[in-house]
Amino acid sequence: MSKIGVALALCVLLLGAVLIVGDGVATVAVDRGGDIGTALTNGSLGVDSSGAVRSTTP
Repeated sequence: MSKIGVALALCVLLLGAVLIVGDGVATVAVDRGGDIGTALTNGSLGVDSSGAVRSTTP
């Protein structure tokens, strides 16, 4: 295999690793964001069937 082929293969592997790690980080960030939002609003925010955000205050 030529040096260019080896370099391209390594770039593809590195890109794959970055995408996998990035996906995991994004998933954690979204989960924590949801938990923070629930804690701040006491779980009273929701989305109705039309897509509008609704808040129900106790």
